[in-house]
Amino acid sequence: MENTPKISLENVTYRYSIGTPFEKAALRDVTLGFEGGIITGLMGHTGSGKSTIAQLLNGLLKPTEGCVKIDGKDIWEDPKKIGAVRFRVGLVFQYPEYQLFEESVERDIAYGPRNMGLDEEEIRRRVIDAARFTGISPEIFAKSPFELSGGQKRRVAIAGVMAMDPEILVLDEPAAGLDPKGRAEILGGIRAYQREKKNTIIIISHSMEDMAMYADKLMVLDHGRVSRYGDAHEVFAHAEELKSVGLSRPQITKFIMELQKAGVPVEGGIYSVEDAYNEVLRVFAEKKKGGAVNAP
Repeated sequence: MENTPKISLENVTYRYSIGTPFEKAALRDVTLGFEGGIITGLMGHTGSGKSTIAQLLNGLLKPTEGCVKIDGKDIWEDPKKIGAVRFRVGLVFQYPEYQLFEESVERDIAYGPRNMGLDEEEIRRRVIDAARFTGISPEIFAKSPFELSGGQKRRVAIAGVMAMDPEILVLDEPAAGLDPKGRAEILGGIRAYQREKKNTIIIISHSMEDMAMYADKLMVLDHGRVSRYGDAHEVFAHAEELKSVGLSRPQITKFIMELQKAGVPVEGGIYSVEDAYNEVLRVFAEKKKGGAVNAP
């Protein structure tokens, strides 16, 4: 990677249930790093170690061997200070709405900042700021989070972590189970948040389409090791390699390839719906000008 990683794993091994018949190594001697100030999409098949890595980055799990570093410093150097690390590295679990517990939306979003010992004015500012990025109207601040829809609960849960203003934000499938509109709103809000705050975001996702659209770089894991790293064009160009690790190109890319096979002169190397839309519009504009478009 070109830049010094903001956060990294160095020669990390992690074993679950050590000393029992169920002992299993989720990661073996893994070294990888995440660039600062960008969104990285972390992808891999089930069991590739993505969720274990997320919890290691946040200090929720401690490596069996090796170390996790932020800005080059081992986060477990002083175990008594691991709580401070969790304020620096925010972690949003998959289906975080199941972790809501406060009596109102505002109090739930404010829970993290209040635990940081901030004054009430700063807490209020952070709550409003996080609500803005996640599309939560102040009109529902007084409502119980349990009265909200599933999508609204998800927004509240994500806002609660954003309100801590972490240097690094790790999200495990933040758009899982949402309809296309909900996915676009959640992921669009996360991208707007990153662009404004200039922090480091890691999104774990199975959706090739989402990662092509919202991530700056993609990291593909295979059994806990990085098999491919780069932007969407660099990663999705290796279709056979992706297939071998249980992933594939985005559906929209396959659609564009089928158009090409049918004789429609669309350009290749398209990995998002937005780019595909613009390319199809370009082809029809050329047709209007008198260019030949051999549409089926």
